[in-house]
Amino acid sequence: MVCQLRGIRHKGRGDTHMVKETAYIIAEDKDFAAKLKGVIESDYIVTLFESPEEAIDEILKKKPDVVVSEMVFSSIDGINFAAGLKEKCLESPLVILTKLHPTPKVAELLGIAGCFNRDLSDEDMLDKIKSLSGWKKRKVSPPQLPIITEGSIGIAIQQLLNEVYNEKKNECLACIGKKDFARALEIATFLRRVFPTDLRTQGLIREIVHSKEAESPKTEQTSFSASREDINRETRAARGAVDSGNLALMLESAKKLLLMEDVKNGIRLLRESVVFSEENPYLAERIVIQKESSPASVLDILCAGSVFLSFFIYPYVFAGVGICFGIAAWAMKKERKAAAVAVPMAVVIIALNFFNFPLLSGMVADWQGKAATRRIFSVEPKIFNPGSDTLIIKYRVKEISPVVITAASSRQSAEILNNKEHDTGVFEIPWKGKTDDGSLIKNNFRVRIKIGDKSFTEKIYTGD
Repeated sequence: MVCQLRGIRHKGRGDTHMVKETAYIIAEDKDFAAKLKGVIESDYIVTLFESPEEAIDEILKKKPDVVVSEMVFSSIDGINFAAGLKEKCLESPLVILTKLHPTPKVAELLGIAGCFNRDLSDEDMLDKIKSLSGWKKRKVSPPQLPIITEGSIGIAIQQLLNEVYNEKKNECLACIGKKDFARALEIATFLRRVFPTDLRTQGLIREIVHSKEAESPKTEQTSFSASREDINRETRAARGAVDSGNLALMLESAKKLLLMEDVKNGIRLLRESVVFSEENPYLAERIVIQKESSPASVLDILCAGSVFLSFFIYPYVFAGVGICFGIAAWAMKKERKAAAVAVPMAVVIIALNFFNFPLLSGMVADWQGKAATRRIFSVEPKIFNPGSDTLIIKYRVKEISPVVITAASSRQSAEILNNKEHDTGVFEIPWKGKTDDGSLIKNNFRVRIKIGDKSFTEKIYTGD
């Protein structure tokens, strides 16, 4: 049996040597994996894995001394991989290496050993990994998540979490817009930590980790950490709320802590609020969820909105949808003041269009047609299924000039057109999604056209 504990010495014939620790490297990039193995194999017994899926069971079962993983895989990203391992009680220190420029806060939020840029010298890389692999293994529990319960307290907590999510999501999108990818990655990691099942968070993370601009940012990259003084002030306010039986103030403090991205204290306080309200049920009734005296039902609003849109676009579709929403509101006995007017209007709109009197929808259709001819470049559909769908690329050339059309994802590329002397006019090219190596493009990609010295780009999402 081979002992793999660091620091145990084996003696024989006057020599001593250290037993090597074990290291797992998870990387799809075989060149990078081979290079990293060469850097650390003098100090570690190295095992290579090409995907997180094949490594997860081995990591949890054999508990290596350190796990080193890439950030980007074809099936999952490093943030979700790390968060998933922590939720399964990972004991080994995990290090994520990436082409991005993450702040230390990303590793702190995930509860892992480290997450940093991989463009280090071999010596610095080895020193960094060795310093992080010294964590003492310990039994860990899965990270706590907020409790959602029944009644007034459950509604209040759900509303609070929705407010936190929307505010942090908007902040993340604003950071992406400003090209502040370091801060955006912090926020996306926070959202993944607190809202693990929300698919919107997955989209934010993919947008950041697959961005080429994030690898070489040209703008200032920032980080945020709430001051210890602010956190202590809110925790003191929360303790005072517990002592005074003020459940609403407890929730307010929990929200402030979560907005400061203090996950541990924010979630702890939410969980205490639930327990506290269950032990003191009369306090839960003091939480007031503001509602209008007679709110319009969702079906009523959707009915009116659909009929309104039918005046301008797709009259048969939106008028028909409006009628369906109106019938549903009537059947479910919901508020239907707007539907009472909108449904008869929808019937009139359908009749008028049937007799070739399209109201405003005809004018809008003509305007859309003219606007389309004025556009230099367009790609449809925006959601594209390679192999089965056909991507239609439309473009206009005003004067004879070179035209190059390409499609590229993070790992694949295709040259669709390369004409050095393209004629003038409006043109249309179909593309089935085949790349230069003959395979179908797999991930979200961008279609780029260069007409002379001008370039235009459209982002296309893959999927059914």
